[in-house]
Amino acid sequence: MASMRQVLTYVVMWCGATALAVLLVWFGARPVLHNAVFGEPPARPVVGDQPSVLPTAVSSSAPPADSSTFATPARKPSYSATASLSSAGSDHTYVVRGGRVVLSMTDTAARLVSAIPNPGYTVQTWRGDQWLRVDFTKEDRTSSVIAAWNGHAPTVQTAE
Repeated sequence: MASMRQVLTYVVMWCGATALAVLLVWFGARPVLHNAVFGEPPARPVVGDQPSVLPTAVSSSAPPADSSTFATPARKPSYSATASLSSAGSDHTYVVRGGRVVLSMTDTAARLVSAIPNPGYTVQTWRGDQWLRVDFTKEDRTSSVIAAWNGHAPTVQTAE
């Protein structure tokens, strides 16, 4: 009877260890295998204070060689980022080397909607009472989008 109990103890321990190993492999290797077969999942946006609608304007012009340039949505091809904005606000997308930033802007303020880094870049955001900044970094390269509205309509500046 003692040897039967000993065999049963080994079988139960083996079943428990096998179940634990299967569980670890399932939760540990499944995402890796899934990404290898189906590709990387799309980047999730870094969301600002409140949800917003989809962006309505996309910057289509590449920034000039100057390291501090002003960017505007594609609707107005000028270097001044100040535009006549409705009091309800509108979303503007700014594309820089490191990623894409969507800002919701009104006549008196700007709010971060999302910041989506390009592959290999990381994103960092800062916010003050009258400004906000989004940096995309990869090794020694930094791309920035800076919005300011200190007593004036928001202006947006990009830097590569």
